[in-house]
Amino acid sequence: DGAISVIMRNMSKEIGGYKSTHLHKWVVLDGDIDATWIESMNTVMDDNKVLTLVSNERIPFTPTMRMLLEIQDMKHASPATVSRGGVLYINETDVGWKPFVESWREQMDPVAQSTFYMLFTHQ
Repeated sequence: DGAISVIMRNMSKEIGGYKSTHLHKWVVLDGDIDATWIESMNTVMDDNKVLTLVSNERIPFTPTMRMLLEIQDMKHASPATVSRGGVLYINETDVGWKPFVESWREQMDPVAQSTFYMLFTHQ
């Protein structure tokens, strides 16, 4: 079994730390799309919502499970794959660096946050 099938099986069966009380269980995949690999994900993304493995095991995608693919481009995605998912295009030049800095700042303790704010917002 690969990492995705193990994670999805655990989420679906609510084992390995996944619980029925979790509102959403996310599978986040970041990287290039492989043409063969993404075609096997089509059954997860269509109305069946089932991952069918080569062994013929079927892992159902439960209502609490979510999948996000963060990719550079869709040159290896077929029209069938594209039609099954929502596409959100974010141009990195439009976003800029501020969201990354704000996300990092929010992780700091309150004193560091206020110091950071004073140092970098009053110019």
